[in-house]
Amino acid sequence: MARQESRPLAPDGRLRALAQDTLRLTQAVAAVTTELARRILRYAWPSTAGHRNRVYLRDRLLALPLLAVVAFGALGWAYAGVRGDSAYIRERTAPALVDLADARASLLIAQGEAQRNLDEGRAAELSGLSERYRTRIARATQSLNQVTRSGALTVAEEQELRVVSALVVDYTSWIGRAQGHATDPVLRDADFTYARSMLCSQALAPTTENPYPACPAATGSTATSIVDRVTGLEERLRARLADRAAWGADTIAAAVIAVLAFTLLAAGLWRTVSFLHRRFRIRLSIPLAVAALPLLAVPFLTADALLALDAQHETVPVADALAERTSPKTETVAEERPFAGPDPQAIETLQARIDDGLADGRLAFLDGIAPFVFPAGLTAAAVIAGALHAYRREYLVVTRPGAVA
Repeated sequence: MARQESRPLAPDGRLRALAQDTLRLTQAVAAVTTELARRILRYAWPSTAGHRNRVYLRDRLLALPLLAVVAFGALGWAYAGVRGDSAYIRERTAPALVDLADARASLLIAQGEAQRNLDEGRAAELSGLSERYRTRIARATQSLNQVTRSGALTVAEEQELRVVSALVVDYTSWIGRAQGHATDPVLRDADFTYARSMLCSQALAPTTENPYPACPAATGSTATSIVDRVTGLEERLRARLADRAAWGADTIAAAVIAVLAFTLLAAGLWRTVSFLHRRFRIRLSIPLAVAALPLLAVPFLTADALLALDAQHETVPVADALAERTSPKTETVAEERPFAGPDPQAIETLQARIDDGLADGRLAFLDGIAPFVFPAGLTAAAVIAGALHAYRREYLVVTRPGAVA
């Protein structure tokens, strides 16, 4: 008896079989999804026509409290996250970026002052370095200490910042050595050159127009100078700020769930009140009206969250400007001409923009309310459940005239 051998399908046959399988799978998924949506809709939005009171109130007793918990839970989680991001940016990230920019600019100004003083030779040895040099070194040290205490850095970044602080101390000691050798050009230049290499990997020579030049930061394994390390910290903080300010997938999902749940909850409460009025002659259910009161806060919470998100987005370009557009020259001009008007690229101006933007990006009377959003939903769910249970027990066990049992 000859053995029958199976032949492989032709390419057209395989494609046709794959298309048929895909079509059947799509139809099955669509059928399951449609049936699931129909059942959920019937459960969350039951029709009052042709339903007995007991069945309708039982469905409402299950659906409305569950919708209240889901709606306020999703809203509370998303709202607390948005508010928390604003607080984190306002209290930690933004001040740390401002202090890092100020420390970088102050060190570069001090570098220019030291070079100008040391070029005077014996005068620098006798009178010492200028007041601006000492002030800027002290200011840079203070700014670095404030960054350490800001809470915006990770443990590894705090270690990096401690290294920067130690390098600043070492830098000032080498500048002091150069001052001690002010009358010896060879030793003075050697000490000053080494100090400058600690501050900048690629130092630029000062000019008459720009006596305090900024130095470009190196990257990779060559990023060992003070400015390189400070710039690296700024980049990481800016990345975290941008991540906080962005719309996260979890926030979007929570917002969508909250919108759907609140829509069903509000409509369900309205239909239930109408049902009680029509079937049980209750003009207004006081417990259900009280349970609906937290819904009045939802528009305000939504507006506050949108304002906060917009303010967070506005801080991203300002933070970039702090790291990329500030310069020692701008800071010295602002220091020498305090009444000339604020420079848009000055650190103080950019700091004010961040502070004002974050302050305007919220409804002040809602401060501190985020932890109470979800408990309010739980309370509303409990009130709804208690009221519907009472109606079901009182009006269906003892049937009132005109009611359908």
